[in-house]
Amino acid sequence: MKKFYKFAVLFNLFKINAMICKKKIFIITLLIITSLGLRLSAQTKSPEPVSGFSLTKKIVQNHLVYPKNALEQKKSGKITVFYDVDKDGVASNFRVEKSFDDECSAEAIRLVKMIEWNPALKGGKPTEYNDYYDVDFSAKSYKKAEEKNPRVMLPEQNHPTQKSNKIYDLKELQHSPTPYFENPEVSLAAYFRTNLEYPDQAKQFEIQGTVKLNFIIETDGRASNIVVENSVGGGCDNEAIRLIQNLIWIPGVKNDSLVRTRTSQEITFKIGERNYYDGNSY
Repeated sequence: MKKFYKFAVLFNLFKINAMICKKKIFIITLLIITSLGLRLSAQTKSPEPVSGFSLTKKIVQNHLVYPKNALEQKKSGKITVFYDVDKDGVASNFRVEKSFDDECSAEAIRLVKMIEWNPALKGGKPTEYNDYYDVDFSAKSYKKAEEKNPRVMLPEQNHPTQKSNKIYDLKELQHSPTPYFENPEVSLAAYFRTNLEYPDQAKQFEIQGTVKLNFIIETDGRASNIVVENSVGGGCDNEAIRLIQNLIWIPGVKNDSLVRTRTSQEITFKIGERNYYDGNSY
């Protein structure tokens, strides 16, 4: 009986010690997790383009106009544009510190000035940030792309380009942007009907609906800062973006100058009476 009593006491002591150890381990673990959480929350998240980095890279390349002399001399390389982004996501103080060509530097700055930013975050709150963006120049790739699919260029406009980088809403303009087609008989609706390629995934799962895109029409007539306001999925969002990227517009006019204009466009993906696998054509 005494042996059993001693055993019971020892067992209870062991149990208490084990509980204390577990409690200490729990407290230490909690402290580590808390410390890690504080450290992560204190980290700064750098600014991001409103269109996301991947799409922004495509947009920048779509707007890039290779300086003639640099193209003829096959000058290529990467130009890093530095800038400051404030708490509202507004970038300023654009500069290039090193470059292989002055004209390419000016073009790189022009392109980066187009980008709209979500501000940097520190502890979840907007903060100021010094950042940079790389613009790639490849004379070989540019020439190849132009030979394969020459880009449509706007005819010379009767208005100068506004020097300010300000963005206007449609209601503020003298003249709103209008799509430009080399064939004047082509309409925007006809362009969408002719060029829309119904995505395979959307066909397979009979996905349909209206994608709404918000974007800026730049003074060169091309879209930038494309954001999906209403998503359909199944590849339809990407196809709508492709269609808008391939469009060229006569820019908006304010005070007799070409200006940047914020606008939106809806593109509808609709399946006929029969689905794709039953022989419906899109």
